[in-house]
Amino acid sequence: MTTRFEKIKSRLFDKEYVTKKLWWGKGSTILTTDDVRREPLIVRKALAMEHVMRHMPIEIKPDELIVGISNMAMVGFGHVFPEYSLEEEKRSAAKQMYNELSVWGHHPVDYKTLLECGAKEFRARATEKLRQQLANQNPRDDAVNLYRAMIIALNALCDFAHRYSALALDEAIKEKDPTRRTELVEISEICLRVPEEPSRTLHEALQSFWLTYIVFHSCLEYIPAGRSDQYLYPFYERDVDRGILTKERATELITSWLAKFSERVQIRPEQWENHLTFGDFSQGGDSTTENAVLRIPSTYVHDTSANHWLMNIILAGLTRDGRDATNEMTYIILDCWARLEAIMPVLSVRFHRASPDRLYEECAKIVRHGSGEPAMYNDEQIVKGLTDLGIPIEDARDYSNDGCWETLIPGKSDYSYAHLEVLQMLEYVLFRGQSLIRGQVESEDFGDPLYFSNFEDLYSAFKKHLWNRIDYLIAHKIKYYGEVAKIAPDPLLSAMMDDCIERGKPFSNGGAKYVIHGLIIAGLSNCVDSLASIKKLVFEQQVISMNELLRALETNFEGNERLRQLLINEAPKFGNDDDYVDTIAVRILDDAAARVMEHQKNLDWLYIPLGIGTFENYLRFGLVVGASADGRRAQESVSSNYSPSISVGKNGPTAAICSSTKANLLAYCNGCPLDIYLNPNEVRGEDGINRVSALIKSFMELGGVILTITGVNSAMLQEARTKPDLYRGLRVRLGGFSAYFTALPEKHQEIMIDKMRAR
Repeated sequence: MTTRFEKIKSRLFDKEYVTKKLWWGKGSTILTTDDVRREPLIVRKALAMEHVMRHMPIEIKPDELIVGISNMAMVGFGHVFPEYSLEEEKRSAAKQMYNELSVWGHHPVDYKTLLECGAKEFRARATEKLRQQLANQNPRDDAVNLYRAMIIALNALCDFAHRYSALALDEAIKEKDPTRRTELVEISEICLRVPEEPSRTLHEALQSFWLTYIVFHSCLEYIPAGRSDQYLYPFYERDVDRGILTKERATELITSWLAKFSERVQIRPEQWENHLTFGDFSQGGDSTTENAVLRIPSTYVHDTSANHWLMNIILAGLTRDGRDATNEMTYIILDCWARLEAIMPVLSVRFHRASPDRLYEECAKIVRHGSGEPAMYNDEQIVKGLTDLGIPIEDARDYSNDGCWETLIPGKSDYSYAHLEVLQMLEYVLFRGQSLIRGQVESEDFGDPLYFSNFEDLYSAFKKHLWNRIDYLIAHKIKYYGEVAKIAPDPLLSAMMDDCIERGKPFSNGGAKYVIHGLIIAGLSNCVDSLASIKKLVFEQQVISMNELLRALETNFEGNERLRQLLINEAPKFGNDDDYVDTIAVRILDDAAARVMEHQKNLDWLYIPLGIGTFENYLRFGLVVGASADGRRAQESVSSNYSPSISVGKNGPTAAICSSTKANLLAYCNGCPLDIYLNPNEVRGEDGINRVSALIKSFMELGGVILTITGVNSAMLQEARTKPDLYRGLRVRLGGFSAYFTALPEKHQEIMIDKMRAR
C-alpha cells in the first residue's frame, strides 16, 4: 500500500468516522424578497440550490487528490435544505403526504455526457430549448420555467467548482511542502475547468464527477454512482496510452476518490443528529392507507440507515452492444475498495456467461473475509427480464442500480417502488382483515378461517389479498404520478436525465424516458414457512386445529410453547431445498407475476418489474406484524430480502441457492437478493477461492438474480462485541448495504449472530 493510501485510510477510521460532522443550513430560507416569492416554484428550488452551492462549507483534506465535501445528511436521520416553497404550496402538498424534502433520489444521471462534454453541454441544450420556446407565439410556461431553473442550477454547479479552485490556490500559497504545493495548484487548475468543461484526464474526470455528485447530495438528491468503471475507463486508457498515467498513480487517484464516499460516516451513536422530516417515499400510497414503513412509530430510531446515502457503484457486466464490459478499471476499483474496508460506496458487480474467471476470483477473495459486498448480479436474468418488460436491449444491457440493489436504466429512469407485505397479508387472512399489533381492521375479510376446509381455501383467500394489493399499488402510482414535482422538483437532475430537456418536462413528471415502479415482496420466507406449517400441521396431519393456531397467534404463544415448537420443528422451512415448502414460494411468485403482467400489457408508459426484498428494514417490517404460523413471535424480525428465515437454513448455502432458484425469476428483474453467510475458516487459501467462485457461478447458472455473501462466523461476531477495537473494519450485510458490525445496535448484532448459528 502506498503512503498516501495508508494516510487516507487512517484518516477515515481515526478522524472522519469519530469526529462529529456539521449539519449546515438548517432553518435557512431564500424567501427574503417579494421578487423571489413571485418566482415559479421550480425556479425557487433552483435558487435554493444556488444558495447551498454558494454558502455551504468547503474544505480540502490533507493528502487527498480529489476534493469536495458534501453537506451532512443521513438516510436514517434526514436532511436539511433552505425553505423555498410558499405556505399554500406546502398545504396543498401535505394533502398527499409530500413536502419540500420529498425527494426520492435513487436515480443515477448521465455521467458519461457530463465527463465527455461537460456541464456546459447540458446548459447549451437547455438554453437552445429556452430560446425556441420564447420564439413561439405561445410559449409553454412550464417549459420556460424548467429551462430557467436548469440554467440557474448548472451555473451554480460551475461556480461551486470555482470556489474549490480558489481554496486550493489559497492553500497552495500557504503550503510548505513543495510536492503538496504542486498537487494543490493542479487541483486548483482542474476545478477551474471541470465540471463545466469536458474532462481531458482521469484526474479531471474523477474531480468532475465528484463535485457534481456532492452537489446532488447536498441538495437532497441521494443518488448512486452507476457504472463507474464504464465511464471512467476511457480516460484511464487514454492517459496510459499517452504515457501520462501509471497504474500506481491511477490507484492513488481512485483511492482518494473512493474515500470521499465515506467521509460522512459517523460510527458513534452519540454523534447522530435527528432531522427526520420526509415525504412519502413509496410514491404509490395515500394518506389513508400507509405502508408498513410509515406505520412505524416516529420514535423508532432509523439506526441501521445512519450511515447510508444510496451511493452505489456497479461494475462489469455487458456493454450496450453485448460484449463483456470488464476492464482494468473494474479491477482497480475492486482492489482499492476492498483495501479501504469502507462501507460507502455500496459495491456491486455484474456477471454474465462470458465474464472472465478473474472477476469471479477477485470477488471471491473479498466476500470470503466479511464485507457482505460486492453484491453479485446475474445479467442473463436481469437483461432478459427488462427486455420482457419492453425496454430495448441496448438500454437493458446498460442497466445499473440505485442505492441498495434495485435495477434501473442509468440516466433515463424515474424509479420508485412499493412493498407487498405478504406476511401481513397472511395475518389479514387469518384474522379477517385485522392487524394483531394495531388491533384494527385494515383490509378485506375473505372468510372465516375456521371454515376453510383445506389449504386451497386458505391460499385462495391469501391470493385475493395479494392481487388486491397489487391492483391498489399500481392504481395509486398512476393516480399520484407527477404530484411530487409540484412541491419537490429537480431542476439539476432533470438537466442531466434523458429526455427532460427535449420534452421540456421535469424527470419526475413526464421527462424521464422510463418510468419504473417496482413492486417488492417483503417477508416472503416467513410467509411461505407459515403457509407450509398450516398446510402440513393443520390441514394434512391435523395435529393442530385452526382454532388452536389462531388463539396461539393472538396471545403471542403465551403458555403455548409446545405448539410453537411444533410449528418450528415439524414443518419444512424455505431455504433447505425441500420441494414441499419451496413450491409454495414458487406459487406465490408466479401468482404475483401473473397479476402484474395483466396490468403491464395495458400500460405503455409505466414499467412494473417485481422484486423480493426488505433492504435493511427486516426488523422494521417485523415490528408491524403479530406472531406468525412459522413460530416467529410478535414483532420479531422477518427474514432479509429473499433469504431463508432466521435460524432455519439448516442445510447450508447450496440448499438456500437451490430453494431460491426453483422459481422463474425473470419477472423479478428489479432484484431479489439472496443473502448467505460463509464461515471464513472453511474457505481459506486457493481452494477456498475456488469454492467461493464455484458457488457464485452455480448461483448464476441456476438462474439466481442477486447474491450477497458475508464471510463471518458467530465466534468472530461474539468476540467483536467484547473487543470492538480489534474488529473496527468488520462489515456485515444489512439487506441493502453493509455496516460496521461494532456500530450496530445490540438488537441487530443479535440477529446477525443468530444467522451465523443457523449454519
